[in-house]
Amino acid sequence: MKIMKRKFYLAKLVFSICTLGLIVTSCEKEQVSETLDANAMQLEEAPFKNYMIITTEGEMTKNVENYLKTGGGEILSTIPEIGIAVVSSKDANFIQNTLKNKEIVSVIPDYEIKWIPSDVGEEVTPPSIGNAEPYYGYLWGMDAIDAPQAWNAGFTGKGASVFVLDSGIDAEHPDLAPNLNTELSASFYPGEHWNIRPGTYFNHGSHVSGTIAAAQNEIGVIGVAYEAELVAVKVLSEYTGSGAFSNINAGIVYAANQGADVINMSLGATLNKNGTLIDADGVPFRIPAKYIQEIIIAQQRAIDYAFKKGTTIIASAGNDYTNYDGNTSFIKLPGGLNNVISISATAPEGWNFNPTSNYDVPASYTTYGKSLVDLAAPGGDFDVSTYDMIVSTGSTGYYFAAGTSMAAPHVSGIAALIIAKNGGQMDPLSVAQQLSNTADKIGGEGQSVYFGKGRVNAFRAVTE
Repeated sequence: MKIMKRKFYLAKLVFSICTLGLIVTSCEKEQVSETLDANAMQLEEAPFKNYMIITTEGEMTKNVENYLKTGGGEILSTIPEIGIAVVSSKDANFIQNTLKNKEIVSVIPDYEIKWIPSDVGEEVTPPSIGNAEPYYGYLWGMDAIDAPQAWNAGFTGKGASVFVLDSGIDAEHPDLAPNLNTELSASFYPGEHWNIRPGTYFNHGSHVSGTIAAAQNEIGVIGVAYEAELVAVKVLSEYTGSGAFSNINAGIVYAANQGADVINMSLGATLNKNGTLIDADGVPFRIPAKYIQEIIIAQQRAIDYAFKKGTTIIASAGNDYTNYDGNTSFIKLPGGLNNVISISATAPEGWNFNPTSNYDVPASYTTYGKSLVDLAAPGGDFDVSTYDMIVSTGSTGYYFAAGTSMAAPHVSGIAALIIAKNGGQMDPLSVAQQLSNTADKIGGEGQSVYFGKGRVNAFRAVTE
């Protein structure tokens, strides 16, 4: 069903290119790895403030807590379910001394890095569109995944919850407020509330949330699961897009403990196993290679905990236009971990309200590879037309953006439709299988290098 309604609700939308987290700066990963290895000794140490303590048994015992309290540091927070504590210490021998405890397997600097970059964009004023949901005419992504057909069949996501681990949400936005659970929303980024600051500007978490579950209220846009419950879990700064690894892990465990049906993580970090971190601005830092493995282990613990609690976990694949097949030097967090559904991005090519457009072109920036990508979804692109991007909610207004950040929430919305159809509870493995089995095989049968098992289809997901 193609509906073109062409009237604007606000005077302007904002254009923003949303890239993700830590990125490698070349499409040739082997060349990048060689360059980093050659320069590794010249790199600066990555900045950090605190330490992440990981226990051997995967739980935080009283013995460990007491040991840490008397070991020259201050416990800032704990994630007892997965055996992690965050400790502040100025003791130069803190790592060495703490590892003397046999219940502690790792002590890692809790690096704070960029998972999404600072906003980049310019204001644009597209021509007018129709009535009802005023920006519906721009939502080519909803047509691409057959969301209107799912809605017409009576599937709205009511009864399912999606926890958005991101940079906060605009709690007062008229398209988000109806579905937002403010009591469960929480911040794990120190000094920032989960409800973002006042003003009119692009906010990553709000944009993602609108694609998932913007309300049907004749105000702006509509989400894939427009009656699903949204919960904001702030793990990144709304100002910088940065956050510590422990923030992400704590947010995952919190969401699982609160009964999240779906976790959406439109964020990512690329880790080089030789001991190099590369931030979103392309700045490399040197850290001990063993820390990379320990960071991976800690986040996998959090993912596995949520998965076992019944939470479906969806993450963006990344925007570095890199093939992850056949390369063992790099790992993508969280998209490359077990029990995570990793999403690549599709886009039209010069859509401009043309209902016959091909919606399934791999986005020019999308990370790809059979070993990483599970599914594909509309993420938009910026190389031909602004209209090829994804329009959704921001702080106060509505904004264009493109990225695998925008693709993942389309899948999270469909996951909510599937779970709601199943009565509000469903094993995450079954959700993943349903998403895969009903995806459109736009890249051929089997696993496609760009599209995984295919581009998701909302209507098929709830009717087959």
